[in-house]
Amino acid sequence: MEPDTILEVEREFSVPRGVLFRAFTEPAALAQWFAPDGWHVVPESVELDPQLGGRLRHTKVRDDDPTRIWVVDGVYTEVFYPDVLVTRQRISGIEGIDPSKPVELRVEFTRLGREKNLLRIVQGPYTEEAAVDYSDGWESILDHLQEYLDAQAQEETKK
Repeated sequence: MEPDTILEVEREFSVPRGVLFRAFTEPAALAQWFAPDGWHVVPESVELDPQLGGRLRHTKVRDDDPTRIWVVDGVYTEVFYPDVLVTRQRISGIEGIDPSKPVELRVEFTRLGREKNLLRIVQGPYTEEAAVDYSDGWESILDHLQEYLDAQAQEETKK
């Protein structure tokens, strides 16, 4: 069965759009939040070159089983600061996702107010089952993004 499902996940964040965009484009930042529950990003694995044709690569490891590894290797196909990031990726190490078939990840940052933004994730194609799993994973990842942004805001108030 050919994958034909595109997942979409949206969430509002009360931070300036540039802060949200940088969370996706700065390696040290991305390494802190870009994994679902039960996984973590290997900080040394993160390569981000957010420009047209630049590379995006990172490795995630299961917290309770370091032999389970998930690798994302992609190329930026659209970069419009601070509105859109698009990468074409190959994902390996996840059951139900064929690493030989690239998927597209589109991240849109839409301004809703002075410091309120809508983050929209569009990713696929996947099989329907993989799209549901990945959608759940994105919800968890965005929870971690909110925690990261909250921690950054607390650090800023201490300065």
